[in-house]
Amino acid sequence: MENTKVIKLLKSFNQNEIKQFRDFVNSPVFNKKEILIRVTEELKKHYPEFSKDKLGEEKFFGEIFPGENYNYFKLKNTLSDLFMLGKEFLAFNRFRNDEMVKERYILDECRLRNLMTFFKNELKTADDRIEKLPVKDEIYFFRKLELTLQELSFLVPQTPNKHLHFQQKMLDLFLNYSIIKIFRSYNVMMHEEKQNNVEYEKHLLNEIMSFVEESKIENPTMQIYYHIISLERNHNDDNFHKLKEAGSKYKDDISVYDSYMVFLHLNGYCTNEFNINTRTDLFKEQFELVRDKDSRDYTSLGKLLYPDFISEIKISLRYNQIEWAEDYIVRNTQRLSSDAESAVNFCNAMINVKKGNPDKALELLSKTNFPNFIIKLQVKILELQIYFDKEYFDQVSSAIDNFRHYLKRENTIKENFKDSFYEFVNILNALIKLNTGYYGNEKDFYIDKIRNEIEIMTTNQFGIKLWLREKADYLSS
Repeated sequence: MENTKVIKLLKSFNQNEIKQFRDFVNSPVFNKKEILIRVTEELKKHYPEFSKDKLGEEKFFGEIFPGENYNYFKLKNTLSDLFMLGKEFLAFNRFRNDEMVKERYILDECRLRNLMTFFKNELKTADDRIEKLPVKDEIYFFRKLELTLQELSFLVPQTPNKHLHFQQKMLDLFLNYSIIKIFRSYNVMMHEEKQNNVEYEKHLLNEIMSFVEESKIENPTMQIYYHIISLERNHNDDNFHKLKEAGSKYKDDISVYDSYMVFLHLNGYCTNEFNINTRTDLFKEQFELVRDKDSRDYTSLGKLLYPDFISEIKISLRYNQIEWAEDYIVRNTQRLSSDAESAVNFCNAMINVKKGNPDKALELLSKTNFPNFIIKLQVKILELQIYFDKEYFDQVSSAIDNFRHYLKRENTIKENFKDSFYEFVNILNALIKLNTGYYGNEKDFYIDKIRNEIEIMTTNQFGIKLWLREKADYLSS
């Protein structure tokens, strides 16, 4: 019985819901079959485990149909009826907790029953409630549109041809609703295009962006996404600062999710400038973004993803904020969604490198095991850098060979991404030769050659270009 649909459904209920379901089944409004009440009472005894050892079909049949011979089809049909009732409970539970849906149905019924006074009171109550919402996003405009349509449907039969202004009002509400929804779609599309190398037809993008700019609509959510899309279309400091200003201006007028989107795109711009253009002038700005984000309550968005956790530690260490990084780890480890132990070990390894404790860092790195190839790459690169700094050149050479094999067999890494890491290990090999006297009297020539190769590297992913530049400068001093 443990694999029946009704058992799977009941297992999903929390303690409060299982009690409410019992009341639901016992209510004659929803159920008039006495047998379903008995089945619910018997199943409730086995909640939440529903152990198959204690819930055999024949034994259960005997409990709910005492004195009868076991009948598979009778039991199956009874459990099927209870499952259908369970689905009705889910719908009812969702309905009674959704104030907007209830308001809509109440207004419909009052209007259709010609209960004019009741309708007016309910309409005012609903409108007052929606106006008190702190965030005026697409949900706000959609609900306002619904209420306006309700009001028009109520007024027109009483006084025809006297409410023509409602059409403009409804169009404006629908337009605001639609633009925010479309902006959200553009945002996701642009993200997927970068992450997964796909292309989308972003219909009306230029037209809608121009309309919002020219109409100067001051809706906070719309303005936030206008600036997000502007930054994604044209990566430059001007669009970066405009989004930052909008995020600060509207921080109390947008949802938690949209506030996080502002952070995500601002942080992404700084990371992109570091990785692609080797910029270091944004270190302070990026750390302040992370610190501000950490001070806000984003727990409603769910658990903290370990790649984000690691990224924020790296950002703080680039700006030499070691104490802040250590405090961040203590405060946020419990929020990690998965791989907490590996994430904490990797972050502490980076901190120990910064503190000048390479042996401790290597020990911590050996305790990491990530499924994400992006983080695996970073672990391998940090190991190579530590071995090189400790002048363990045999280990570096061996690790480089393993790294090349890893890049070759890892199909999820894009080829252009791989190229930057091949550049890294090739230059690292040349630096080893410099350190071991391989080039002899031609050392100066090869130092200049290596420094030139560093400067024309494809990217600075994970800071590899900056690190190589630092090592080459040290050797030439």
